[in-house]
Amino acid sequence: MSLAAVQRNGRLLREIRDVLGSPLDEHCLHASLDGRVLTLVTDSPVWSSRLRFFAPEIELGLDTRYGSISAWRIRVRPSAGERRTGPTHKLSAAAVQHLIEAAAGIADARLAAALRRLAKTGAGDR
Repeated sequence: MSLAAVQRNGRLLREIRDVLGSPLDEHCLHASLDGRVLTLVTDSPVWSSRLRFFAPEIELGLDTRYGSISAWRIRVRPSAGERRTGPTHKLSAAAVQHLIEAAAGIADARLAAALRRLAKTGAGDR
């Protein structure tokens, strides 16, 4: 990407953040316009939903300088500190036991192995 494109995207991002206001502006991380397609990057699905809600205001704020926008893309890119590894929820002991019992009664070896992995992963540190 050229320096001019980086500067243009930076200017576009500042203009979009001005339209959004606080606190949504802090969660709009990147903006680019490729032809008539506007791409915005945010740090969570919650903020992406809010950005979609503000689409008409953003379009109105950008229309005079950039022309009409024909399509929107909103991408989610969590910050490095927010990326999750492993399961986000633990299964109950009863659910783990049901998975193990189900695996024992299934003839399909691949499905049984998948159920045992799910039980092991869902059990967490138990």
